[in-house]
Amino acid sequence: MDNLFYSQGKLREYADAFRRLMNVYGGGGRTALSLQLKETAAMLERILGDSEEQADCIISEEQKGKLYDYLRSESINVSGILYLQPVKGRIEIVMRLSRKRGCITAGQLAQDIGDILGKRLRAAEGSRRVLGKDEGEFIFEERTDYRLLFGHAGCSRGFARISGDNYSYINLEGGRSIVSLADGMGCGSTADEYSTRFIELLEHFLDAGFSEESALGLLNDTFADNDMSGIPVTIDMCSINEYEGKADFFKMGAVPSFIKSRDGMVRVVEASSLPAGVISGSIIDHESVELKDGDYIIMMSDGVLDALPFYDKEKHMKELIEGIEERMPQAIAERILSEVYFYDEKIADDMTVLVTGIWRIRNGE
Repeated sequence: MDNLFYSQGKLREYADAFRRLMNVYGGGGRTALSLQLKETAAMLERILGDSEEQADCIISEEQKGKLYDYLRSESINVSGILYLQPVKGRIEIVMRLSRKRGCITAGQLAQDIGDILGKRLRAAEGSRRVLGKDEGEFIFEERTDYRLLFGHAGCSRGFARISGDNYSYINLEGGRSIVSLADGMGCGSTADEYSTRFIELLEHFLDAGFSEESALGLLNDTFADNDMSGIPVTIDMCSINEYEGKADFFKMGAVPSFIKSRDGMVRVVEASSLPAGVISGSIIDHESVELKDGDYIIMMSDGVLDALPFYDKEKHMKELIEGIEERMPQAIAERILSEVYFYDEKIADDMTVLVTGIWRIRNGE
């Protein structure tokens, strides 16, 4: 970790440089370039914050001493240890380790270190999985308080081979999971091309560290500024914090989403904004919702809702979801689609249903 402070200084310089460039290219405007520069600077500052706000307030000196005692007892050489807080109140430990003899799994290390620190730890994605004589980087993070299960059901217009609906599930650092559904307006290969491109770029920006709203805003402006508005794309995105049990919905032209609780009651998450790629600087609908143990988040493309032959389609879908007795997300998604088939056997539009179930992790799980 000898280069840590040098790296922090360089990151700070880069962040300042990107902010100066942002002021040159558009100032506080919403051009795609100025947004990208602004978000890049913000990402670097967040990284600096993680490094500078080390977890001394969470891990005591006594616990650190016990950790070093454990590592020595296991013949583990330590090149460096960094304690971070990627999420407030949550610890992440980055260690460069090697072992003089034998091997030990990252899972066993996580359990042993967690017992010492009084934390439920796991080996993070990107961490070395086995500790041996060759030095490697190990990353341990706190286990989340909630777990998720996903379900999907869908079909294309007229049972065609290609659908204009595309979706993704991705896990991000900090205990976040992102569920996204893009519907290229129209159908067929052109709609599929645009929705696929949007989803792929969205995943890329989120993986790179862009915030949800910044990633959507940048992509919207990029599509609009590059004359791609001939095929707008509706976007429905839900970001779930698995530590806090909180969901943030971001919508651009998407139909309402539904949240079904354990007792069968259904809440509706509304939206009224334009699809992505229509005009630069378009408003992104954003709503935060506190989730409960056993909740289901149900997202769908407009083809599902439009297939219902009722004036108040939203009300009827809410009642349909309330009447579903299935408990597994995959079964719920399939049931919703089968109920809609009853009204639209010819499939007038592409249909996609995504269901995410969230459950609190009990002690010992």
